[in-house]
Amino acid sequence: MNHKVSICIPTYNRKHYLKQALQSVFAQTYKDYEVIIVDDGSSDGTEHMLKLERFPVRYHWQQNSGDAAARNKLIELATGQYISFLDSDDLLMPDALDRMVKAAEEKGGEVIVYGPYLRIDQDGKLCGRCKRKLYSGYITKYLFQSIFVHSGGSMFPRRILQQEGGFDESLPVCSDYDLWLRLSLKYRFIALNKPTFKRRRHSSNISQYSFDNRKAELDMLTDFYYNGGGKEVIPKQAAMKRLSQENYRAGRYAIKEHLHEQACHLLGESFRQYPNLKSLIYRTRAEIAKRLAPS
Repeated sequence: MNHKVSICIPTYNRKHYLKQALQSVFAQTYKDYEVIIVDDGSSDGTEHMLKLERFPVRYHWQQNSGDAAARNKLIELATGQYISFLDSDDLLMPDALDRMVKAAEEKGGEVIVYGPYLRIDQDGKLCGRCKRKLYSGYITKYLFQSIFVHSGGSMFPRRILQQEGGFDESLPVCSDYDLWLRLSLKYRFIALNKPTFKRRRHSSNISQYSFDNRKAELDMLTDFYYNGGGKEVIPKQAAMKRLSQENYRAGRYAIKEHLHEQACHLLGESFRQYPNLKSLIYRTRAEIAKRLAPS
């Protein structure tokens, strides 16, 4: 029996949080769903926990291949008309599926529905909420400026994810952001007002930013703007400001990691794209550090 919604959960060594995530799923007011878990190589007893709890889920284990590969496997295994991703350390609001399905059906089904989140700590205690403005319609120019669509608390027609090729497994980070940008060029996004999920922040999921990760996000955004269709819909000044910010951030991390040559280039590019005092100051610092570095 095919269900309307496939709730798709990638996980890796998070059995304690996964149990809570599943409890939030089974507490949904909307009941026409299946739950699929792709375990990306866990070694913490995740499968044993699922069997012990007798959760009614479809479970697939694979060798560790990364988040994008796990999500693509979930798309392959899903049978529902819609796919709703949930990170294994996050929680769905009890009426999230109800509201997302209703919004999608009201708009004809070929839309992507998403909502804001509440922020919780590692113990599940409320510690904030998403304060970014959310947008509906064709949202590319807004989404390029900042990430406000998340995997959790969102719902996608399965056909769209399959048709657009899913997540780019060559990207070490931000494969979800890359896909949302690509989808935003063709499909409408519908923003809900009330939170759809609780986003958990804890020591093991806070992004460990590094030069490589910052540079990967910069490269993705640059490629999307110049080669992926972004240039056609994003005002040039806004795009240059955003790319300048990402060059600046990557340049700062290059300085931290003593990559002075790269820092000089990135901070110089940041200033060229959108002249600003911060980029100029840090480029000067990078030049000084480069000259003082032992040869």
